[in-house]
Amino acid sequence: MWKQGFAVLAALLMGLGSESAEARFGKRPRSSPSSPSSPSSPRPSHPSGGVGRPGYNPYYGPGYYGFYGNPWARYYYDPAWAWPYMGPGRPFVYGRYYDLAWRRRMMPPPSAPAVPSQPSMPTRVDLTADAGFVSQGYAMGLGLQVDGEQLAFGSRLNVFNLATDDGSPGRDTLTLLSLKPGVVLVSREDLRVRLLAGVDLAFAPDAIFVGPGLGASTLMRVAGPLKLEASAHWTPLPFTQLSGEAGLALALGPVRLRGGYRATYLDDQGRLDPNSPPNRDFFTGPYVGVALTP
Repeated sequence: MWKQGFAVLAALLMGLGSESAEARFGKRPRSSPSSPSSPSSPRPSHPSGGVGRPGYNPYYGPGYYGFYGNPWARYYYDPAWAWPYMGPGRPFVYGRYYDLAWRRRMMPPPSAPAVPSQPSMPTRVDLTADAGFVSQGYAMGLGLQVDGEQLAFGSRLNVFNLATDDGSPGRDTLTLLSLKPGVVLVSREDLRVRLLAGVDLAFAPDAIFVGPGLGASTLMRVAGPLKLEASAHWTPLPFTQLSGEAGLALALGPVRLRGGYRATYLDDQGRLDPNSPPNRDFFTGPYVGVALTP
């Protein structure tokens, strides 16, 4: 047995000696067919560990999820193939540029600043009642005015109680009714201007007239609770009506105390008797009243 062991050991020593004769340790062989490689270009390392083989241990910060492909290849790494940044830290090999790029990509676009909408004016409702003296009698009136932000509606009822024009016993009654929608030209707390168009009706002792009518009215604050009220109306046919009023109002919360002067002109245009001249009346006089704004 020991003779066979010496024989194997001698064969191994002869094989090692023959290899050391071909190349010297630390010296490049002269008969190498391959071209000399540059000493300054290192060869890429591989992930599998081994004796004499350099290892590569990259550092990944917290929040890093790894690469697609082979992350241990030194020259293969490409940050564009990395997973998005999803943690409080960032990989050391990323650099500040890729960290900020991912943050910008994940951040939502800035929202447009909210523009405060202008509050709309509430609907205003005025209920009026007044009474006054006119030549040959007295007059009473009721009114309703509704103002929105752009549209309006006005109605007016005036009743005249008059002495007869021929001296006969009894009283004559004239009733004027106006129904007019319209538009609000100016809508502010200190000024309101309306333009109205609708229908006017006149109930006379022997006839009823219906015709188109136009009107305008305003309510303007003069100073403090003192306000100015004014209105005008016109009916061109089949009868003529011209009326107007102007006065002052004192606002006491939702209540206004009103007072002013009113004038009304009426002409039947000879509709009752074409062979006789037209009948005309003209009433003027002061009035007092109250207005309520619910």
